[in-house]
Amino acid sequence: MNETAPRRSRWSAMLRTALEFFLLFAATMAAKELLSGASTPYPNLLWLPVMVLALQHGLAAGLLAALIAAALQYAPGLPAQLITEDMYSYIGRIAGEPIGWTCLALLFGHMRSRQIANSKELEAKLAERSAHAAAVAELCVDLRHRIETLERHVAANAHASNADVVEALSALQRAGWDDFVQSLTRFVTLMTGSSEFTIHLLRDNALKPVLRPADDHRPAFAVGEDDPLFAPIVHERRIVSVSRAADHALLAARGLMAGPLMESGDRVIGMFALGGDSLNDHPDDMERRFGLICSELALLSGRIGLIERWQAATPGKLNGYKSDVLAQSAPQTASPASHQELPPPSAPEQVMTVQ
Repeated sequence: MNETAPRRSRWSAMLRTALEFFLLFAATMAAKELLSGASTPYPNLLWLPVMVLALQHGLAAGLLAALIAAALQYAPGLPAQLITEDMYSYIGRIAGEPIGWTCLALLFGHMRSRQIANSKELEAKLAERSAHAAAVAELCVDLRHRIETLERHVAANAHASNADVVEALSALQRAGWDDFVQSLTRFVTLMTGSSEFTIHLLRDNALKPVLRPADDHRPAFAVGEDDPLFAPIVHERRIVSVSRAADHALLAARGLMAGPLMESGDRVIGMFALGGDSLNDHPDDMERRFGLICSELALLSGRIGLIERWQAATPGKLNGYKSDVLAQSAPQTASPASHQELPPPSAPEQVMTVQ
């Protein structure tokens, strides 16, 4: 296939050149026939196709055009020798124009051939530089991806990160209205090495997304009763991971892991789903860390529900309500069951993303 395409290109170029030869000489001979009866002398029109083809295609095409012009010039026969001419004068008269066409083809054709050769050389260098630049750009993308992967490994596996995890967890417990999602994102990133996650709450027999960071560009998804992922999370209460072949189809490109959020009494109240490209970019004890995050998020489910309802509240009801919400969402009063005591939202539920 790769050899056939250049071959077809060469054949098509040759056909175009042959057609150009035919049209130029046909038009020239037609014009010459029309002017054959003119009383005033005129230059031989066969100079025109020789000059055009030499300037267009180079030396070889110019010489061929000169040969064709000479053949067409004397196709009807050689002119008769005059009485006043000797043999040398006669040869000079009939050979003057073909020699002139040949010299013209040599002069202009040689210059055009050099231009064509230089142009092809520049195109080859440009193609080589373009390929080199594309290879460098691809290498830069791979290196950047590798650096990000190593940074996540360092952040998740370094022994010094244990203190950072404790500090992030403490900051999450003290987080207020404005920095709760940022604190939660930092905690999840330190634990898993990924800042892409979604928190779902169980409402109307469906796991509905209520909170995710702005860095997660995956489309939000709900998990209904008919979804294959619903039963393993809500009924079986287990962590689903792409590392297991049986669970890979359940996630269906919606993330790497998903697990239930359970309050006391083993009642499922929601789901935590982690995004990313591959588990190879995450810590080896990823499932243990994921389970710890699910346990912590279960304790924070009340505050998450308050934030989601506050986001969905109408602007007219915001004044005078924020202080009550903050009081309920304070760390010392938060409880796993606090989401049951919330007033109903005054606007349709939506997924909250914080920049």
